[in-house]
Amino acid sequence: MYVFAFSQWKYTLLAVVAALFLFSGPLFVQAQISNECGFSRTLEMGVDGEDVRCLQKFLNETGYTVAETGPGSPGNETSLYRTLTEEAVVAWQQAKNVSPASGVFGPVSQAAYLLDLIDTLETTVAEQTGVTPPPSPTPEPEVAGVSTSATDEAREQAAKFVEDAVMMVRDAEEQVEDFDDDEEEKADLEEDLRDARYDLYDALFDFFNKEYDEATELAREVLEDATDVLEDAGGESDKSEAEDILDDVKDLFDDVKDLFDQAEDNGDDVGDAEDLLEEAEDLLDDAEDAFDDRVYRQVISDALDAEERLEDAKDEIDVISEHDAIDAVEEAKDEYDDVEEEIKEAEDDGEDVDEADDLLDDAEREIIRAEAALDDEDWEDAVEFADEAEDLLEEALDAIGGSDDDEDEAEEAIDDAWDAYRDADDEVDDAEDDDDRGWENARELLEEAKDALDDAEDAFDDEDWEEATELAEEAEDLTEEALDEL
Repeated sequence: MYVFAFSQWKYTLLAVVAALFLFSGPLFVQAQISNECGFSRTLEMGVDGEDVRCLQKFLNETGYTVAETGPGSPGNETSLYRTLTEEAVVAWQQAKNVSPASGVFGPVSQAAYLLDLIDTLETTVAEQTGVTPPPSPTPEPEVAGVSTSATDEAREQAAKFVEDAVMMVRDAEEQVEDFDDDEEEKADLEEDLRDARYDLYDALFDFFNKEYDEATELAREVLEDATDVLEDAGGESDKSEAEDILDDVKDLFDDVKDLFDQAEDNGDDVGDAEDLLEEAEDLLDDAEDAFDDRVYRQVISDALDAEERLEDAKDEIDVISEHDAIDAVEEAKDEYDDVEEEIKEAEDDGEDVDEADDLLDDAEREIIRAEAALDDEDWEDAVEFADEAEDLLEEALDAIGGSDDDEDEAEEAIDDAWDAYRDADDEVDDAEDDDDRGWENARELLEEAKDALDDAEDAFDDEDWEEATELAEEAEDLTEEALDEL
């Protein structure tokens, strides 16, 4: 990494280029640049899109060849970010002193890409206007052994905040663009967003000057200001989402803690619940610290991890909670509505539904008993009555043949989808051996189809026939798309 001391000339050029680059999609600069890409996301392994194709063209044209022949080679660039693209990006990052040279083309790499554009612009402007830019100070290389773990940590923190700030400004700009409630208010929002952009440029300058603390502080301000703009324009920010999730998980923690205390008082088995509760509490503390630091994506991540621990803790505790009881009763009521509708349809088709109607009446009585148990705060009885209602509803479906028909339909759909998948897999294998165009996209679509089929079989095992059928049909659609790629 070098220390870049930017002249006013570079500042002006970077402001022009960055405005187009970060907030307006592809660059359209009148100066002749060999390759101009607009990046609106981090590019990494598995990403698919035209921005990847543009990156491959840039790499090929600047000597960091993705592939000598075949997919990715000059003139044959693809939209898939895979191993060859990653290797070419690593080579480019190493040459540009982008650290870490991980092969992930994120905000730091994209900022370095801007610097390349600026150098090209300086040369082009000088050629077209005869105006020679002032000389830039010589970059100062890092001295071996000077870098410390503290510096590395400060750089990583700054990079994270800059990335979050860039993403938030993009989100805010999209929200403001769609804002049409009041023209005067929209103009104010645009002005606030413009100020945030200028601060973001300064944060980028600080980062490349290795002034990481200053870059972090500025990026934090940008993140906060852009968040305010987004919310004022009617959008939901990472901040509000993080706050909602954190509040929900804290409420869940209180519920599970009460459940744990109740189980211990009763002498019930609590398994590993205590350890899981402690882990969840630590994660929630981390989430609250991250919220104070305005690292909202970290808040969401920590809170969701805590939620997983709490759900596991609840499973360890041999006590039925109020939440469990309410969920069981609601599921039984939803199932009742579905079965009642199927029975009516069967009756309209002239089928004998007397037995199914009797079972439906029995299920309704069990649901009424379950709701009464809820009122009495008898959670165990509520779950027991709800489960009995679901069993009766299943019998009612069997009485009209609905359950068997749905099961047969799901099984047939899954079998057909697997047959189509296997045939397509053979064709893609042949295309790969022949290095035909499109086989890479086809392979990825087939992988998605296989995932959908695995999910379909799981749904079938859970006797969710409708979900199994839908997933099998989705898999078959993906298989057809894969064949279309060939």
